[in-house]
Amino acid sequence: MKTWPVILIIWAVDMVLTFLQVRVQGLPDGEALQLGLIESIPGTLCTFLLCYWLLPFFIKRRKMFLFALLVVFICLLTSLIMVYLSLPVFCNSVRKVMAAPQMCGLQTMFPGYFIGILFTSGTICGIRFYQEYAKTMIDHEKLRTTHLEAELTQLRDQLNPHFMFNMMNSIHVMIERDASQAADMVLEFSDMLRYQLYDASKSAIPLQQEVLYLQNYVNVENKRRCNELKVACNWDSHLPLCYIPPLILTPFVENAYKHVSQFTDQSNFIRIDLSMEDGTLFFIVKNSKERGPSATEVPSSSKGIGLANVRKRLALLYPDRHLLTIAETADQFVVYLEIKINVI
Repeated sequence: MKTWPVILIIWAVDMVLTFLQVRVQGLPDGEALQLGLIESIPGTLCTFLLCYWLLPFFIKRRKMFLFALLVVFICLLTSLIMVYLSLPVFCNSVRKVMAAPQMCGLQTMFPGYFIGILFTSGTICGIRFYQEYAKTMIDHEKLRTTHLEAELTQLRDQLNPHFMFNMMNSIHVMIERDASQAADMVLEFSDMLRYQLYDASKSAIPLQQEVLYLQNYVNVENKRRCNELKVACNWDSHLPLCYIPPLILTPFVENAYKHVSQFTDQSNFIRIDLSMEDGTLFFIVKNSKERGPSATEVPSSSKGIGLANVRKRLALLYPDRHLLTIAETADQFVVYLEIKINVI
């Protein structure tokens, strides 16, 4: 349920009740409507300020006690200002319907106005807090489910007999051709497995660790394919200390090697660029592809479960803090990713 319709309904009811109350006492329609607006508009604006600007800010910082004190202070200040400024209008109207106009004053008008605005704002903020809390719990559950799906997918890939057979066969062939290079390949492959088995289960890892895994993955794939691809990698060598979820970048590189072209009469290429600038991670992956119809935006479902999972993880982990574009032309596939990361 949206909160702003509730605020508007309470505002309308408050205005109508005030209008009817003073209208019954004998005030003209114009003055009754003026009093109704003075009574309801400041409280409505105060409630919007508290619910849509201040409450989300303090929820993120988990300072609800400070927010409660701020609610009382803002309602108190709003009541003092509005009663003081509108006192001449109130008193002029009171003199027309009351026999004791001396009862009209700041000390008599302020308590009722303050209690009313505090009750209204507190009630709406309570509803809004429940909505924000429920949304946070739902997002955490989605993130947990998506993370489990990613772990299961990664475990399936780790234990894929076809993948393991290809790697072992490539290492066996390379041992006969170049024992030194085969030894390097075994070390890199073992680092990959260690990363997948131990580090991938963590909620966050240093960015350099993810980059090292990608470098090992590229080296192993290039050796396994006997350097049949033109692979150009540009890794930023001065990355700051920051943390990202494990395997958040890997699916894009895996997808490039999986769908790269296999031309015999022209070059096949993969290009990877990773850099960091002003707290924003830039990651671009391009690969050549077989000739086919071009598309400006490729649905994630058409490229497998890996990209679908990483889309979900990015949406939950970096809401409004990332930009992911996956595009396809007639001869290449391009992934462009920006993530705003907190640098330590």
